[in-house]
Amino acid sequence: MRALSILLFLAVAGAAQNPCPDTLVFSTCDISFELDAAESAAHPDPWRTVQLSAEVKSPRFRTFIAHAFWDGGRKLVLRVTPTDDGLWELKLSSNIARFDKLNLSFQGLPGELPGFLERANVHHWRYTGSRQPHLWLGAEVWDFRSAAEESFAAIKAQGATHIRTLLEPAWPPDPARFAAFEKRVQTLNSDGIVVDIVLAGPGGALLRALPDWNTRERYFRYLLSRLAPLNVTWEIVKDWETYPQARGLLKDLGALIQKLDPYSHPRSAYPLSSTSAFVKDGWMTHLLVNGEDPAIPAIEHQLHGLPLVSIGKRQSLRTLYSATFAGSYPGYGATRALASLLGKTRYWDLQPYFDVSNGRCLALIGTEYLVYVDRPGIVEVEVEKHGYDAAWVDAATGERTPLKEFKGEHFIAETPSKDREWILHLSREGRKEGMLKSYKFESTPVFLQEVEVDPKRLPFSTTLKDNANLKAGSPVSLSLNITRDTRATRFMQYLVTADVPTEMQGMQVFSTNGQTPVVFPAALAARLPAVLSIRILAMNSNGKLYSLDRIVRLEP
Repeated sequence: MRALSILLFLAVAGAAQNPCPDTLVFSTCDISFELDAAESAAHPDPWRTVQLSAEVKSPRFRTFIAHAFWDGGRKLVLRVTPTDDGLWELKLSSNIARFDKLNLSFQGLPGELPGFLERANVHHWRYTGSRQPHLWLGAEVWDFRSAAEESFAAIKAQGATHIRTLLEPAWPPDPARFAAFEKRVQTLNSDGIVVDIVLAGPGGALLRALPDWNTRERYFRYLLSRLAPLNVTWEIVKDWETYPQARGLLKDLGALIQKLDPYSHPRSAYPLSSTSAFVKDGWMTHLLVNGEDPAIPAIEHQLHGLPLVSIGKRQSLRTLYSATFAGSYPGYGATRALASLLGKTRYWDLQPYFDVSNGRCLALIGTEYLVYVDRPGIVEVEVEKHGYDAAWVDAATGERTPLKEFKGEHFIAETPSKDREWILHLSREGRKEGMLKSYKFESTPVFLQEVEVDPKRLPFSTTLKDNANLKAGSPVSLSLNITRDTRATRFMQYLVTADVPTEMQGMQVFSTNGQTPVVFPAALAARLPAVLSIRILAMNSNGKLYSLDRIVRLEP
């Protein structure tokens, strides 16, 4: 029988803890510490004054710092999650003499949990343990405390792999509140569900709860000490556009989370439109984009070498599938039909594909093509010349209608009916089966295109001139007009973004429509008049991107 895995080499006689036993990889090891009467009298608010941390060394000789958290009364807990099997060693540091320089160790045991998440193959995800691809399918439950178990059961039945929720900040910490929250997180983790935690509500909620940097740092240290060892992702605030000086705030908090999270969980923020404003700041691992307008994920996907996750409020099939087929993972509204469909594909290799008529396509060229058809009718797809298994899939139910094998380069067919949305699936199943026999995550390299900025090559124009004077809060006409009529420009998607460069707010999306007037609010700048930088991005039906910049004056 395996001996007790926690070996305590006591620096001071009489020290007592509640060590954890041998721990499965990617499960939590909680080591408890109890203050005695004298220590408690010296530290009546342990969350404020007690310092206890450990230098943790993994079996692969990776080291990081884990901080203990106050768990109510006289109790502190040091929580570590082993990410490798083997001996884990901890060397403690504390301002409690009885715990200082204490050496602990425990054994990480092989288990079946696949691990945490990391970015892979540019726009996709994989598990850190098994190194296998991860299908991000999300749902939202904004209040864990009031949600019934039946709600979670229904979400699991839909095939969701993520659940998003909100954990509002408060200081001093409430251990009972955190314990109830993390218990539910651990239950979901045990069912294979990652929890996406929004760390503060909209409209400056984080600033009101944590008004100064010292309080924010202490709160985030406490929060990450408790929750980082679980399978979670971080979304710093909800509706970041409603925060003043948001870019500076998120950059500081993102860097703090990077520093305090030894497991490097995915990090982003929850937007009204997109988080692309923060790509260059370096703290963000993936984009969250509003998928209710497919132009946002479609254009952002072509611009950035990061995974995209779509969010939104409308739970329609059209918005869900349009965002997914534009290149984003569905971060809300997961359905069993979509889970079943993507689960039959090499989803970790699929990229938007544009050589298609009357549909949006994801493809691994020469191997697999998925075409979403929201306007039933004739569908055409150019493919590499091979034999393909073909099927129509009902977008609402996931029911498949097989077709006879297709051989050729140009597939053309009509949807089975015109009363619903359909998905065409062309796949070389034999080749896919053979590809799975070799250990290789990426099948083809993914290249990001260069955006065309030469004014002479742009196929569109705008009536908005450089150095124009715009009145804040008043509608501004852009009048985007096609100047080069080709097959590619007959379907254009636009993204109009703007910011005041001297502020730390970040570039915001203001329109995806080339004709509707745009309103630039006075809140973009602390003081008016101000210089406003406007960028108009356009993508044609071949996926080619164009960019046009205007520098104007925003007046009160």
